[in-house]
Amino acid sequence: MGNITPTVVLIDDSSEVRALMKTQFRLSGLLTVVGDGSDGTEAIALAHQHRPDLLLLDMSMPTMDGLDALPGILTVSPDTKVVIYTGFDSNGLAARALELGAAALLEKSVPIHQVAPRLIEILTREDAPLAPPVLEAVPRPSEAADARSQAQDDQSVLDEHLERFREIFDQAAIGMATITLTGGIVRANRALGEIVLRKHDELVGVDYATVTAGRADLLEGALAEIISGSSDLVHFEHEVSGAPEPRTVRASLAAVRDAARQPLYVFLQAQDVTAQRAAEDALRLSEERFRLLVDAVEEYAIFMLDPSGHIVSWNAGAQRSKGYRADEIIGQHFRTFYPRELQEARHPEYELERALIDGHYSEEGWRLRKDGSRFWAHVLITAVFDDAGQHLGFAKVTRDITANRDAEETLRQSEERFRLLVEAVGDYAIFMLDPDGRVASWNTGAQRSTGYSSREIIGQHFRIFYSVESQTERHPEKELEIAVREGRYEEEGWRYRKDGSRYWANVVITAVHNDVGEHVGFAKVTRDRTEKRRAEDEREQTTLALAALNERLQQAAADQSQFLAVTAHELRTPTAVLGGSAGTLSRHWEELGEQERAGLLEGMTASADRLGRLLNDLLTASKLDADALHLRPVPISIRALVEAAAQTAQAARPGLPVVVEPGDDAEILADPGRISQAIDNLIGNALTHGEPPVSVTVAISGGQAQVRVSDAGDGVDAAVLPRLFERFATGDSIGGSGLGLFIVRELARASGGDAHYEPSSAEQPSGTFVLSLPLA
Repeated sequence: MGNITPTVVLIDDSSEVRALMKTQFRLSGLLTVVGDGSDGTEAIALAHQHRPDLLLLDMSMPTMDGLDALPGILTVSPDTKVVIYTGFDSNGLAARALELGAAALLEKSVPIHQVAPRLIEILTREDAPLAPPVLEAVPRPSEAADARSQAQDDQSVLDEHLERFREIFDQAAIGMATITLTGGIVRANRALGEIVLRKHDELVGVDYATVTAGRADLLEGALAEIISGSSDLVHFEHEVSGAPEPRTVRASLAAVRDAARQPLYVFLQAQDVTAQRAAEDALRLSEERFRLLVDAVEEYAIFMLDPSGHIVSWNAGAQRSKGYRADEIIGQHFRTFYPRELQEARHPEYELERALIDGHYSEEGWRLRKDGSRFWAHVLITAVFDDAGQHLGFAKVTRDITANRDAEETLRQSEERFRLLVEAVGDYAIFMLDPDGRVASWNTGAQRSTGYSSREIIGQHFRIFYSVESQTERHPEKELEIAVREGRYEEEGWRYRKDGSRYWANVVITAVHNDVGEHVGFAKVTRDRTEKRRAEDEREQTTLALAALNERLQQAAADQSQFLAVTAHELRTPTAVLGGSAGTLSRHWEELGEQERAGLLEGMTASADRLGRLLNDLLTASKLDADALHLRPVPISIRALVEAAAQTAQAARPGLPVVVEPGDDAEILADPGRISQAIDNLIGNALTHGEPPVSVTVAISGGQAQVRVSDAGDGVDAAVLPRLFERFATGDSIGGSGLGLFIVRELARASGGDAHYEPSSAEQPSGTFVLSLPLA
């Protein structure tokens, strides 16, 4: 090569990384950058145009990633040595890169000042090794003794955290992988290999579409949503290629983006849902077959009851024999079909009890149609359980066999059962009323439930059992009017005993006529259902509590997924900029121009601030979750805390004014460090998401000190307001961990105060964040 400096083309979708590398290569004097691009298609074009000695190629890029572009680059420029430059772990990538013709794989964790010398070593190496070298961040012996800079210390800490993350990734029970923006797998754990029936180390470099059983369109669609920015999390399901038995996988793709919201790569989670989907399909098929069977039968009434005896399904045979349409009867208790005497005896409930004990119950007896006519029925009730043994309800089959029953004998038996029932039942108040509503007969059950003896109550109007309000509204008389007009009346409501106590009663009033149709009075059956009503209320409360618990569990799962995405997003860029900029400044301070030094230092400051805020927020949130936050309250001036926070924010961002308005001051009893953190978060939120200047006011009202923060922006988007102070809530594309306002509110509440947002108004268009704390 003589004295000619080797040429290099840089390909990376991050413009910041390309700018940093170009500066470093110029300072090294070892390489000349002749071109740079942001994806694989540009890499091929630049290789053809410049025929460079070296091409430094990123792995994950939109349109075409590094591994996909590598064969094309070597086709148009065979003499160019291509070095894969990636932030992914090298496990499995080196072998795949060798197969495609790469000269080496260089991890982005390598200190920036070592990149150019390493590339020269690759370029001057005469014989290619059996496997491409993986260049890691290991300092040279000559540098170890005298190069212990702060940047190298930072690099060691970052490497330790990366190693811990890799251990968690590899040992996870759920299938996980890191893939490029075009679907290429760059890292996969063992669980994913087991799910897609391949060795996990053989998946590296493979397009994930190849395991989707011909459904590459699903992967392409999901990646398109992520690249376009329309979604950060996309789900789809696919079969597994080459599986001996059908296997269904649910894939979840989460975008990992840089500070500018541009996608860097994609994190994939995969779950085997084959058994779940098979169970769902089998259930649907079984339900369809049962529906067709039941609908086809017209000679039998076939329907389902829930565990308490309410009708939940209805067939054509049931409508034919009983006269009810489905929309009239579904939801009613099946006692509707029973004669009054059987209802009063709780015979329908008894049938269900026996079916539940014995598995089934069978009998013949009278049943009622919608028009009130009777038919003699053969009834079979079978208890129904699911696979886990949970009682689901009852299957009831009824057939009309009236023709086989002698009408006179049926009438005699019915009257006999009714007489015995009235005399024997003690759980029902069964008595007669005359046509005016006065008590004409009384049974043991009536005395037991109301407390009146027959001598005390016979001759009294039955309104005596009702509240004063119901009597005033003539509700008892209206019940009799309806019973005369429609044949019967039924309701549930409060009734009163002799001692003034009340009970919840089920009441049935039936108009009674003699053989010539003359109205002779009413039969009244009352049952105390207070305990059942109480049990129903308790069951409803239990159901609501279970639903709330389920919702909290689902939210916890969503928070965990969001936490992983936020942490990955927030850590990668600032740590990379800190390491690269610090190395460059420490070795080439004199060679850098003033503008270059200022730019690198500003980048380091911003990145360090960003990491510090993230770490502080994460630690505080963790302590809040674990209920391990210990406050050390002392009396302190609220204005002093506000002014200190404003000075800190102003120093960190000198171009953005923060103004503490003149106003009140008072002492509060609080932990100074935690309240300072809350005020810092409020001011930082206004500087990040609002418009300068930021105004901070201290006010005293109602025994509390208020810190009010506002800016000149447009205020909070109305869509974000309901979850503004929740964990991981973000309202724009600027980013952030989503923990700042959550921590503000939780710290305020832990200190006996609170935090809220006052929406935009004419006086304050941007709205105001208010932190309230009790005075000392």
